[in-house]
Amino acid sequence: MPDKKNRWNLIIFAVIVLLLVGSIFFLWMRANDEVRSIVEDQYQNQQLILTQYVSSSLEELLNERVLLLEVMARNEQGVPEDLFISDFENIYKAAEIYHVLEFIDANGTVVSGYPSENVPLGYNLHENDNEWAFENVRKTGEVYISEPAMTQEGIFGSFVWVPVFEEGEFKGTIFGIVSDEDIIRQFETTSNSSNSVYLLNSRGEIIYDQSGMYEKGTVYLDYIKGYEVERLDIVRSQMNGLEGNGKYPDTVSNGRSQDILVSYSPVTWYNKNWSLGLSSPGNTVDKIIVSVYVKLFTVAGLSVLFILFLSSQVYFILLNWNRSLEKEVKKKTHELQRSNDSLISANLKLRELDRLKTEFLSMVSHELKTPLTAMKTSSEFLLEGKCNQDTRTQILALINRNVDRQARMVDDLLDISRIESNRMKFEMESVDLREVLDHSIENVHKLSEDKGIGIEVDMPEEVSGVYADKDKLVQVFVNLLNNSLKFTQEGGKITVSAQEKAKDVEVCVMDDGIGIDPEYLEHIFDKFYQIDSTSTRKVGGCGLGLAITRGIVEGMGGSIRAVSEPGNGSTFIFTLGKVSDNRENNDFH
Repeated sequence: MPDKKNRWNLIIFAVIVLLLVGSIFFLWMRANDEVRSIVEDQYQNQQLILTQYVSSSLEELLNERVLLLEVMARNEQGVPEDLFISDFENIYKAAEIYHVLEFIDANGTVVSGYPSENVPLGYNLHENDNEWAFENVRKTGEVYISEPAMTQEGIFGSFVWVPVFEEGEFKGTIFGIVSDEDIIRQFETTSNSSNSVYLLNSRGEIIYDQSGMYEKGTVYLDYIKGYEVERLDIVRSQMNGLEGNGKYPDTVSNGRSQDILVSYSPVTWYNKNWSLGLSSPGNTVDKIIVSVYVKLFTVAGLSVLFILFLSSQVYFILLNWNRSLEKEVKKKTHELQRSNDSLISANLKLRELDRLKTEFLSMVSHELKTPLTAMKTSSEFLLEGKCNQDTRTQILALINRNVDRQARMVDDLLDISRIESNRMKFEMESVDLREVLDHSIENVHKLSEDKGIGIEVDMPEEVSGVYADKDKLVQVFVNLLNNSLKFTQEGGKITVSAQEKAKDVEVCVMDDGIGIDPEYLEHIFDKFYQIDSTSTRKVGGCGLGLAITRGIVEGMGGSIRAVSEPGNGSTFIFTLGKVSDNRENNDFH
């Protein structure tokens, strides 16, 4: 009887052990699925935000670069004598995405372009049966983007057609080729080697494929088999301009199947609707939670050992396992949440940049239209020939001032572009601060005299020279003085002072103008920032002067800040190194 009883006890114990092991295995599988599901969802959401960021950056880049051509084409003066060659050169270097820029006259013949080695001068669209897009922009008067295609030079890219009209008469088109190589540079943000970026148009044609598996210009749907329903749904969503996440099963090289995770977001470029896709293998999620797997298997193995040898400890092992698992899931979830918060913050910044871009375009349009209106009215009055010589001289002076105003705005745009791309060069030398200041005051003398604003200089006779670029330093002083003159009432006063520090010279430009509210003070050095950005503001300008000033001062190794209170004026303070401390420093570019 005891042997029989022992056998039953052993069977019962074995059943209990098997049930416990089975329960542990079941709980482990369930927890593992939940962890993987959570991590996969978080990962795909993160990838979607990244895709939205890249697609919006690409969309903004392409639209802004075409806008440069539109502004050039809408010049009130019509087609320039050099057939846009100088403008082409400036835009080609500043935009950095065009393979070639050409001007095609009203007969469909290429008459100018830049760079010259890429321009087929004399090529006629009608003679070569390539006139459809040309005739389309002639009829519609609107910008047209052609579908990407391979050129005779072997460049795969999109063609930009911008019509040029002069007093309602069609003069031709500005034509540009945006190569796919320049678009590819925008994908460098997705540096994760496991990710693969591809770009489709609304017809499902492949514009770019980072993986190299699919040929450019072919239809993506042709590579999808009939049973790949999930993959087909993703591509159709992209063709319909939607955004979202998806996944589909795929067979890898060793014959095993794994899920491919895809995030996609639309890219709208004038008349073209593209879709950017970011795909990654499903095992990327497994790599993210590999530390969880290690701990999971460790705990599971120990649990089995403890159950086999010490069944009484099963409860405590399971408890520790659950706690460890929950802690790891919480940790990973927190890390992913932090990453999502960072990407959401970046997305908000992009929206803010988009808002600033819109305000900037409105501002630039206003700043362009105002002098153009004045010049057009003045020139029409001159053409009537009913004015005497004094009036004619005054009108010509008005036109000249407005031309200078537009030239300054273009110079400011080029300067801020050079500063942001770190391409502004500095000719560093020993500079006499008083001489530079006198020259700067002379530049703004007429404006200060017209407003009745005095400019005083409080500077020691023997102030040390500074190590700087003389012309750039003049630009700094002129910008700061012009800024003070704008916001100082008639009869006010501006004081420029300087004092030596241990290693620097500190310069202050102080006015008794309207001052700046503290909530705006930290933004005044941002590009395009205007406290009053409406088109009805009292003070003109496009918000670049102080941003350029900060870029120049910091480029010369100095620093700049502002102190102000509403109603009590503003003080701009910048420092530059003394000659004695910087004469050996030649590291400025």
